[in-house]
This record gives sequence, C-alpha cells and structure tokens, in this order.
Amino acid sequence: MIKLIVSDLDGTLLDHSKKVSSREQAALKKVKEADILLCLASGRMNVEMQQVLEDIGHRAYSVSQNGAFIHLEDGSFLKSQLFEPELAYQVYQLLKDFDVVKIVCSGEANYITHLTPASDEVQSRTFRPFIIKEDIEQSLQAELNICKISTFGDIQILLALKALIEEKLGDQVELFISDKDCLDIMPRQVSKGNSLLVLMEQLGLKPEEIACVGDSFNDVSMFGITPHSFAMKGAHPEVKQKANYHVESVAEVVDHVFAYNDKYMQEQKGSTMV
Repeated sequence: MIKLIVSDLDGTLLDHSKKVSSREQAALKKVKEADILLCLASGRMNVEMQQVLEDIGHRAYSVSQNGAFIHLEDGSFLKSQLFEPELAYQVYQLLKDFDVVKIVCSGEANYITHLTPASDEVQSRTFRPFIIKEDIEQSLQAELNICKISTFGDIQILLALKALIEEKLGDQVELFISDKDCLDIMPRQVSKGNSLLVLMEQLGLKPEEIACVGDSFNDVSMFGITPHSFAMKGAHPEVKQKANYHVESVAEVVDHVFAYNDKYMQEQKGSTMV
C-alpha cells in the first residue's frame, strides 16, 4: 500500500506562474483526506516550499535544495549537508571565466554578487529576491555556509562547465542539469534520492510504500528507489527512461495511487477470506 507521495515542484506540481492548479489542489485534498503522507522534493529553499504549502492549505515533509535539507511535516528540522568551505571556494573559482548567472545558496537565502538583466529573469522565477553580496568569493572561505551553487545560462556553456567541474572535482561534488538553463552543483552524496532514503527510514516506510514524481535529472535519484516512479511526459527523454510511468500531472499520479491502494486492499481482503 502506498503511504507517501513525493512530488517535485517546478515543472511538476507548479505551473509556469509558480502556482498549484485547481486540479492539482483537488487531488492533494483527496490525498490529505485519505491520510496519505505528502513530501515535496525540490531544488528550491524550504521557505519557498512552505509558502507553496501555505497557499494550498496543506502540510508536507520537505526535501529542499536538491536534498541538502530535510524537514518534517510540522516544519521541524531533521538533517542537512553543507559544502566544506574550501570545496565551495574551489567550485566558485572554476565558474569565474564562464558567462553564466552564479547563485550561491544557503538554507534560507540566495546570494549574488550583482544584478544583471539575466539574473533578473532568473529572480522572477523565485519566491524571494536575491541578496546582493559582493564579497561572495571571500565569504565562502569564512562565514558563509552554503549547500548549493546554481548557474544559469546557455545549455552549451553549462555543459562545458559541467565537464570542467567533473574533470577537476568530480569525485567531490554532485552535478545536476535541473532545468533547461540551470546547472546545480552540490556536495558529494547530496541528492533528492539520498534524502528520501533518510526520510523513509525516519518514517519506517518500504520502497513499495512510496510513489515519486518529477521532471528533471535531479529527480532521477528518487526513481530508482521505488517501483512507483513517475516522470512528467514533458521531461527529457533520458529522465523518462528512468521512471516506470509517464504522466501529464500530479493528479494523474494520485489517481494511480488510489487505484493501486484499492487493488491492494481488495487483495488483502481476499486473502483473509481464504
């Protein structure tokens, strides 16, 4: 029986205006009424995810910043994993010669050295404004604790940057193309999948008791955990290859979960009558 649904946000639960549609809200209401747990797993900050939940009147577990932070359903903190300062500094040095927007992420804020038209476009997709911090490079070796560095730009430039980081620091970091114009750089072993495993242990759940849905490469680490893995039909072909099902919406995933649970209950009822 599926007891937990895990959903990505951008490109999955959220529409292009950063809202949850009425169809998706109705599906999540069914989830709540059936006492099925919900977890949001996103590259966004936990505070942004909590804003989404507040807007739709729901509570959920949170795997934020691509798995760097885990929060429980009541909002309490469970676990985090941050960059070692020297490694964060080394990564930032490799970015300097690339024409990309560079965002340094902590648990609750996104920092940038200066604003440009390109960064303004990226900022329009967030729930909170960037914080200007001209001395980011020096701060990475001192007081600034971060969990992720996100770069935005032309995909070919990002792929070249990805190749360079893999060559120089590949055994120390995780790299995800998390959107059509975004490369996320994380500490080693930080992923949505690894954090989901931690949460499953906390909740005492088995792989077959969860379902997950997403649309990007940073969701693939979740797909291998459970047989109930769903990729959005608009996802990259390589992402869809990693999921067992393809769907148009989270509401479709919810329908699958209810059908699966109904079948499971009928089978359990039948076995007790024999």
